Amino acid sequence: MKRELLVALGLSVGLCAAWGCGEPEEDPVEDVGVEDVGGDDDAGDVGGEDGGEDADVEEDGGDGGGSDGGVDVSGTPEGRTYFRSVSGVVVSCEESCEVACELSLDGGEAEAVACEDGVAFDLEGLEYGTYQLDAVVDGEVAASRSFEVHPPEWSAVSGGEGHTCAILLDGHLVCFGRGDEGQLGDGAMTSSAEARHVNGMWSAVDAGARHTCAISDAGELYCWGTSVEGALGIGETSADSPAQVGAESDWESVSAGGTHSCGIRAGGALYCWGDSSEGATGLGGDVSEAAEPVLVEADGVSAWSAVSAGTGFTCALTDAGVLYCWGRADAGVVGTNGEDVLEPRVYEGELSFVALSAGDVHTCGVLDLGDSPDDVYCWGEGGSYQLGTAETRRENAPKPRSVGSVELMSVTSGDVHSCGLAADGTMHCWGQNLRGQLGFDPVTTEFPFPAQAGEEVWTSVSAGELHTCGVRASDKGLLCWGDNSDGELGRGEVGEEPLFEAAEIIWPF
Repeated sequence: MKRELLVALGLSVGLCAAWGCGEPEEDPVEDVGVEDVGGDDDAGDVGGEDGGEDADVEEDGGDGGGSDGGVDVSGTPEGRTYFRSVSGVVVSCEESCEVACELSLDGGEAEAVACEDGVAFDLEGLEYGTYQLDAVVDGEVAASRSFEVHPPEWSAVSGGEGHTCAILLDGHLVCFGRGDEGQLGDGAMTSSAEARHVNGMWSAVDAGARHTCAISDAGELYCWGTSVEGALGIGETSADSPAQVGAESDWESVSAGGTHSCGIRAGGALYCWGDSSEGATGLGGDVSEAAEPVLVEADGVSAWSAVSAGTGFTCALTDAGVLYCWGRADAGVVGTNGEDVLEPRVYEGELSFVALSAGDVHTCGVLDLGDSPDDVYCWGEGGSYQLGTAETRRENAPKPRSVGSVELMSVTSGDVHSCGLAADGTMHCWGQNLRGQLGFDPVTTEFPFPAQAGEEVWTSVSAGELHTCGVRASDKGLLCWGDNSDGELGRGEVGEEPLFEAAEIIWPF
């Protein structure tokens, strides 16, 4: 009697299969279910909702995939998985048979894999590459299925104060580093030197001092971590996993600062919440704390295009590129060394900016020069050369000053250092280098001017407190360097010694 062999593989060809793709409050799916494959009439789609891409299994009365089985497997999923293990693999015969399995990597020699007819098994300890799993009956291959395991690919990264968060290309989010106040968002109040998954699907994330905020793919705003002075926007309650801020679903950007946060909704409306003692929320002198988002208004401003929250201050751009700053007045970070600025005030009306990034007590912005190459200006505290000009060492700059020595298209500000990307994707950094946060030269502790950090080409870069991370253009890999005392480099271990060169994070899944 001819045996008809059907192969059903519940491959984790996407992160949704293993982690789930629901809203943040839902529990992630731990195991991947395998859809049963029916007989002659229903041997159709394999994979279903949890199996990633669908794969058609067709019966063939001819030679097909094996001379004895007469089976052909078509529509094999060219599945790409970030996981080094594939669960729920099932090889089954329509009628009882003795089946063996073989697994090969990148066309190499096949190795035997233990399997039984109709019994699910796992493939673990996989390396990166393209695999082919063969079902063998009576010494001949009766059916095959292939899949690919490859390194994670990233779309965005944000460095905070001792922790880092990053978004994969498919929208999944992980965080690592200091987590004792819930800022990693995985439900545990512990730190981790390895990436931890944050439930949900995400489009943007910003890591602050001891809290994190992110925007879901549905446009909803969530924050987690410590809610000192209302920094999460959900009252005084802290959260160890994503907590929704309000019910709106039109958030476009968010920035998490020291103990306050700000975000912009569709149409350009700007909201801030958290500690207002120094005026960081821009809500005036009568407000010392805003436990929920409050609309920030300024005379003559109908819409905002960008906002960045620092430590006790905020800077924002109108849709016309006009720079406003407010909050703490020391170091000239809001344009004055006098009294705190409690409401939005024009910082610089003559220059037009397209982007900005607030650090601890300094800010840098990208100037809009039209068809000419963009330029970066910095202002605020310059004690460690974080403003990028030699004349500002040990000197504050209450007015924006041009970095000047290199044309940069984007900029990011850390505690006492700054980095930017040039048009060719190379990275240039300046400021303090005591903890390796500039990514080069372990001998020199401060750089007064932008210096190129390695030969890599980057799509994005983010400066944390004393570390920096970036997404590499060639393979969308995530690399970090600098201080690792809280595990914020994602290297799998905490280190007292800083890392002066970019290194990929460890992928533990």
